[in-house]
Amino acid sequence: MSFTLRLLFVFSLFGVPRVAHAEFAPLKEDEITPCELQLNEAKHISHRCAIISDRTSDLEVWQDRLVFDFGKLSLFEFQQLKYAYGGAYQSKSLVTYNRDRSYQLIDFLPPIIQVLNNHRFIPESTVVKFPAKTLSKQLYMNCWGVVYEILRAAQDPLAKPALFMGQGSIMLNLLRDNSQQLLSFNEPEFSIPDTITQPWDVILVMHTSSTGYQYLDHIAIAIDDGIYFEKAGTGADVPIRIIDEATLRQIWQPGVFNYEIRRLKPEAIFPHPQTVFGLNAPEIQQEFTAFKQLPANIGNDTSIMWSEEEKVMSTSSFFHLIPIASTFLDFQGREKLSLKLYQPLLKKKSRP
Repeated sequence: MSFTLRLLFVFSLFGVPRVAHAEFAPLKEDEITPCELQLNEAKHISHRCAIISDRTSDLEVWQDRLVFDFGKLSLFEFQQLKYAYGGAYQSKSLVTYNRDRSYQLIDFLPPIIQVLNNHRFIPESTVVKFPAKTLSKQLYMNCWGVVYEILRAAQDPLAKPALFMGQGSIMLNLLRDNSQQLLSFNEPEFSIPDTITQPWDVILVMHTSSTGYQYLDHIAIAIDDGIYFEKAGTGADVPIRIIDEATLRQIWQPGVFNYEIRRLKPEAIFPHPQTVFGLNAPEIQQEFTAFKQLPANIGNDTSIMWSEEEKVMSTSSFFHLIPIASTFLDFQGREKLSLKLYQPLLKKKSRP
């Protein structure tokens, strides 16, 4: 049987009953410790930093995240912070001013960061079996999928964020095409200068293979000098959190990994992930011509990852691409996940 026929046969089985239990889970607060970090964008406004630890993660580098408390603010201070952390982008915090309320940094960050911060995502696989073969179509979210959706929402406040895993080489090219490089480095002792970054700059972390091919490993997004927002990895233990540069470097050590600091161009465009990472995307159909014969709905809600260097694809490389539609604003204007997103996200589906 040809590769095309095998692929079509595999995808024809997506209609059989299946269930996955992927969902969001809030991070725990096992320990809260004061820290001395300060926000440059808020240097004239009193604030305190704390490290919150969740001991659930097996790796110590995944257990801590940062929170910054401002306490009560004047209207002028509130407006200053909203401008500093909203920047020139379209998607801004909807939190409103109340002189009797205490505020945190998260209140001034875009709604999509408010939604995802202080969570982990529990991935699951949908398994489809047929004679002599098994296909896993997985529901994951990784670091660059999160940052891509933040950047897309920053330019289009009506954009509905999606859960997806996208091909790293496509992501790297897309981000480079839509940004300018501020600096690059791989020296172990080099630190990112405070004068370089501003909110919403992108930090790309890469490694170079023995054959000279460059792989994208991680992406974080700057929210202040030396302060970043990230999804720390792909699996169930990894947090979505605010961290400092020391934590980033501890995991992704310069010298082993290469860093690029990039700033979005004013004309940057980030299409819906279906159009660039789904199986219907022109670049992917050019790479794998068999996908051209798949039904459009399967192509739209499925992404794929492969080894760009080796041109290798396996049946474990397919991923769900679904929207995060269920969010709401609390009474203070901070965006939250609805209860539906703490439940299984993929439901049983029977053959039509």
